[in-house]
Amino acid sequence: MKFRRKLRGLIRASFHMALVLGPAGAIPYVGSSTWRAVLAALAFVGLVLLVRAAFIYIPGFDPFFRIPWRGPTTTPRMAITFDDGPNGVFTEQVLTLLERHQAKCTFFMIGQNVERQPDLARRVARAGHAIGSHTYSHRKLNEVSLAEATREIERGHAALLAAGLPDQRLFRAPHGLKTFPVVRYLTEKGLRLVAWTAGVFDTDCPSATVIARRARRFVRPGAILLLHDGKFEHDRTPMINALSEILSTASRRGLALVTVPELLGWR
Repeated sequence: MKFRRKLRGLIRASFHMALVLGPAGAIPYVGSSTWRAVLAALAFVGLVLLVRAAFIYIPGFDPFFRIPWRGPTTTPRMAITFDDGPNGVFTEQVLTLLERHQAKCTFFMIGQNVERQPDLARRVARAGHAIGSHTYSHRKLNEVSLAEATREIERGHAALLAAGLPDQRLFRAPHGLKTFPVVRYLTEKGLRLVAWTAGVFDTDCPSATVIARRARRFVRPGAILLLHDGKFEHDRTPMINALSEILSTASRRGLALVTVPELLGWR
């Protein structure tokens, strides 16, 4: 799964780079000023398409710098985030480990899962962790109409409020996929879109050793680490087994684990 995603991303990036570099590279070899202008225009269009693709597929990329993907690196703090929950016993185990290590984290919850387990969602909030929306049913927002995307966002946020969770105005797009209209809508609604410094592909369910090894080099000041407590009834045992080592690594390195709002200085 991880290899296929990387391969698709490489092919997509190569295609868009070719749209820019092909015409731009040909300009010095064309004598006609008309054709040079045509090639320059093609290169510009390719650049626009490249920026658009990067915006959609790279979670933290934004040419207007509106989307945080890490916090300050000058203080010994970092944030761990959990996507897709709440997820029964696995979210409960996460809470137990976080309490043991005196860590505060951020949970981006799917509305459907909150409706299934409102008591567990409230338990997360009572433990002092931050909570954000992860849409209602985890649909990829770049693959649906803007109307459908806004419904997903609105229903997900409404599910959190209906469960009695604090309205912290945090949002994370499924898979980090976004579009310019979606981000504009979030801004208008006062929802803060949060990306991440690194994900460790724990949803592929590799061994706990692999997850811990992938995470280790990102346990550093300012990092926002992406993990998953998982969709309803998903087995997240490998992540749970790796989490204890990740938390211990942060402790050994003198890092305080705080919520995303705390890391970014948001009220």
